[in-house]
Amino acid sequence: MFLICFSCKRRRGQDREVVQPDSIENTRNFNNEDVNNSILKESEPKEKTNQPVVTSSENIPKNLSELFKELEKSVFIVFGIINDKQFSQGSGFFIAPNIGITNYHVLEYSKTDVIEIKGEFYEIIEILDYSRKEDKDFIIFKTAYKSPNHLKISSEFPKIGEETFAIGSPHGLENSLTKGTISGYRDNHLIQIDATIDQGSSGGPLFNMRGEVIGITTSGITSGLNFAVNIQALPYKRYIKN
Repeated sequence: MFLICFSCKRRRGQDREVVQPDSIENTRNFNNEDVNNSILKESEPKEKTNQPVVTSSENIPKNLSELFKELEKSVFIVFGIINDKQFSQGSGFFIAPNIGITNYHVLEYSKTDVIEIKGEFYEIIEILDYSRKEDKDFIIFKTAYKSPNHLKISSEFPKIGEETFAIGSPHGLENSLTKGTISGYRDNHLIQIDATIDQGSSGGPLFNMRGEVIGITTSGITSGLNFAVNIQALPYKRYIKN
């Protein structure tokens, strides 16, 4: 049973009704005692650096394994607590020290939202911007955790046929890596990819092979047919300095 003993700011200016969603990404073994014991106050970075993980061509790792090792530090699990028995689970990532992004549908029905980093839970304290799942399906938010690592967003429009990879937490399996190719563009802001996207991966970053974010993984249809929202469709620039 969930016994959440803290409050958070309501988004959209009013309390939300508890709704039974058609499909909740809740296969992860989520222990409320863990949350109550480790919902944390504002945390200062443990490292002194406050720069994007990838800052120049000279700093780009040579292979995918090296890229993953550097980039996964900026990716986290997201939980939306709906009531004392239900929660949703997705993925998210930092674009600034305490500014994160995930999908709107991950937190659509929740009353309280937290992120998990290395087994510790931190509250989402403010919703900065959002677009409903019928449109661009994103939420930009502020967290109580100030990360020493955040991701660089690509300024280039990726081309069909380019290789790509994603980091997310399908079914709660923290920071799993999948790789694929850009297959096409749909509805202006959707990137079609063949990299695997499963329940719990929603809201994670989609990268080019330079380790720059090009999209937010959003939906998995079938094997080889998945989608991400083009990061350039989001108003992220007002929340970052780089």
